[in-house]
Amino acid sequence: QDRGRAVVVGSRTFGKGSVQMPSRLPDGSVAELTVGHYRTPSGRSVDGHGITPDLDAGSDALGRARTVLTGLGDDPS
Repeated sequence: QDRGRAVVVGSRTFGKGSVQMPSRLPDGSVAELTVGHYRTPSGRSVDGHGITPDLDAGSDALGRARTVLTGLGDDPS
């Protein structure tokens, strides 16, 4: 999407845009420190809203994928 090179097909992503690293403290509890953030190639943040595909795969995506894979010669199941 960012570079106009492909069409994104799928379903909207969750929108988790950060990376946490857990650290165990001396008392046994755990603290999570945010150590990174996910961004698209153009720098857009995905946190809180995710990525919306150009074409939504819909609820029958798995069935359609199986049809395509079957057409390639091997049984995908």
